[in-house]
Amino acid sequence: MKNKRIVNKWNVFKENNPTSHICVMIILVNVVFIAISAILISILPENQGRSVPELIKFAFTLMVNPSGKYTYSETSISRIITTIVVLLGMISLTGGTVGFVTSVINTFLEKSVNNPRYLKIKDHIVIINYNNKVPSIIYDYSFDDVNDTYIVILTRESKHKVQAEIDNMYNQMGIHKRFKNLIIRDGNPMSKIDLEKINLKDARTVLLMTPGYNDESGETIIQDKSFEVSKLFLFITWFFSEVNKKTDIVVESSNINMEKMVMDYHLENTDVEAVPVNYNDITGKILAITAIMPSVNSVVKHFFSFEGVEVYIVDKPENLSIEDELRTSKTSLPMFDQGDKRVYIAENEEEVYNRVKEQTLTKKLPNKVVPINFVFEKSEIMIVGTSTKLPYILESLECFKNEYNNDELIVVLAATEDEEEVLKDYYSCGKYDNILKPSESSYIIVKDLYNPMDELGPIIENKADSIIFLSDDRVSDTHIDEKPLMYWTNLKKSLRENDNVDVIVEILDSQNQSIIERRNKDQIIVSDDFLGHLYAQLGKNPKRLEVIKDMITSEGDSSSMNADQMLQNQGDLLCINVSKLFNADDLDLTFKTKRELILWVYEVTEHKGIPLGVVKDDVTYTFSRTDGNNDGLDTAVLLGSSEGQVYKTDRNDIILDPDDELVMLVMG
Repeated sequence: MKNKRIVNKWNVFKENNPTSHICVMIILVNVVFIAISAILISILPENQGRSVPELIKFAFTLMVNPSGKYTYSETSISRIITTIVVLLGMISLTGGTVGFVTSVINTFLEKSVNNPRYLKIKDHIVIINYNNKVPSIIYDYSFDDVNDTYIVILTRESKHKVQAEIDNMYNQMGIHKRFKNLIIRDGNPMSKIDLEKINLKDARTVLLMTPGYNDESGETIIQDKSFEVSKLFLFITWFFSEVNKKTDIVVESSNINMEKMVMDYHLENTDVEAVPVNYNDITGKILAITAIMPSVNSVVKHFFSFEGVEVYIVDKPENLSIEDELRTSKTSLPMFDQGDKRVYIAENEEEVYNRVKEQTLTKKLPNKVVPINFVFEKSEIMIVGTSTKLPYILESLECFKNEYNNDELIVVLAATEDEEEVLKDYYSCGKYDNILKPSESSYIIVKDLYNPMDELGPIIENKADSIIFLSDDRVSDTHIDEKPLMYWTNLKKSLRENDNVDVIVEILDSQNQSIIERRNKDQIIVSDDFLGHLYAQLGKNPKRLEVIKDMITSEGDSSSMNADQMLQNQGDLLCINVSKLFNADDLDLTFKTKRELILWVYEVTEHKGIPLGVVKDDVTYTFSRTDGNNDGLDTAVLLGSSEGQVYKTDRNDIILDPDDELVMLVMG
């Protein structure tokens, strides 16, 4: 492992710093020549008994200045050895040699640009194609174990453009930390030679990304993107079959047909580990549950990112139940079993195995089991704009509505005049009648993006509980996010004056996220950062996707099962108001430690609910994050999902107030 790490780091350094690499090699050659010279001089009888530093000094002096003070005997062996030492000095240190080496360096660098070398890196994560999610992936890996994570990007885009956009991502986030184990290669993903040059056959995981797209008209054909990724997927699987290597392949897809193709291929070819990620589906579900439970937004992002806690899937421990682990795990939280595996959330893998002495629950339990009572806070959700995510949002909201029996929840769609035909199709197809209710409400057409108040103002002021502004992902990268930014800019005063409305703005280009955050931090932003963080997680273990999808998918949703039919909505991620969770105002809701709260809720809900965090004053605090701040489960210190947020009372207790919310995994 250590040797592989050294080899990988050297190859990353050599690729990203060719000039420095040559300089290092020149220095090493000179050091070797000096060492050889010192060894040769040590053979001479007049140098017997001299120390190593003296021999090195004599060798260097003779190499640099043969007519200098160094004296030697007139024996034949002495003349031969000193002549060899002088020749070594002439080869390595004379001006002519330096000029020759300079010429070699220039030739080498020119060839490196036109014909990149074959990488000898191993067990690396390969990202093929480039789009606006890739900078988020690289950024997130800065918080991972960087000594064992190496990334190679192969793209048709310019290497300098990709590097500049990644650097810009770091600048926006305001951190100086960089992920340095990164190699960017511009080449053809459909070229076997280019794939061999990045040593694809020895990769740990391959992420096939949808390529970014720009053209003069500003329009993008989504089907063309899917077709390109489909071809690339088939080509990559063929490549691995040729080298007889089994590697995880994560495929970014934009629609259910592409997703099904990858899933079918995965099931029919047991030698291929292919995991499709329908990014419209994932983002649609996040937008849906955020519209219903805004506080879940930061928790989901916390699970997706290496900055927070991660999902780990390890072998199920023998003779140790979930309840036993809740009593003995130091910081990790076991959630549910998946075959012979157990799913945890933890800050790192070592914490999964970190145990303490078994803790007993001393807090008095109520006389009877308390049912988990999730109550909808929302009755009307307005979605402004259309995109390829919209059907997934509607499906998720409808399944959520059916699962938790809320007849009052309705959705109102709004868009500009050029999108009216799309809205008509949604209202007339009959598939979403349960959520759209065309007989009682109709879609809204915004006639002027610069003045949308006439059409949207009454909804904001009187009806909507949540508003989602969608970005149009069917345009080129240069035009993306135009509509949500226009809506938000021209409505922000009205939105700010209506505290009862939760505003969710979808941003697909992370550079636009700061525009909103700098003006109003209260807005909830769902961006492609989510997906970037998710892909970073899948690069380490693609099976994490199954667990994450399960937590954000309602029963009956088309994504209730994965390719292997393993998950069937085992648990839902819910944010439940404390006063409505237990229907028990007379209960004592003061807890000495996080473990006491977790065990107490777990017991009183008949092992149906596991708390993952607490929301106090709109700040989400999670349980299993340590950061070296004495934040084990047997303390009451709560760390927020953002840096610098700490909740701690004077008595070191967790005191739940009626207005607080519990973020819970509720077993289905």
